[in-house]
Amino acid sequence: MAFHLGFELPVPLAPVLDADSDILTPYEAQIVRGQIRKNSEIIDSYVRRIDLFVNQEKYPHREVFIEKLRRRMFLLMEENDTFRRLAWRHFQTEADPKPL
Repeated sequence: MAFHLGFELPVPLAPVLDADSDILTPYEAQIVRGQIRKNSEIIDSYVRRIDLFVNQEKYPHREVFIEKLRRRMFLLMEENDTFRRLAWRHFQTEADPKPL
């Protein structure tokens, strides 16, 4: 465990959001990664619920509440795909910046 004096701690940077830039700021990239992680956890819980109801509890596949779970899950999956494309484009831009 490391102990720091008050003046040795790094000063937290203010969150910077830049909508006009093609490149994500570090804060924006952190938001995107966090949202991907959160969505993935929720999608996993929906998959477990649907598996429980359909495969173990033997509810019909087209039950209304199961369809509602599927719609929510597919919406989250589409959102995650969008965030992953954005994160991948950001990663490629960081890895290979084009000279001006």
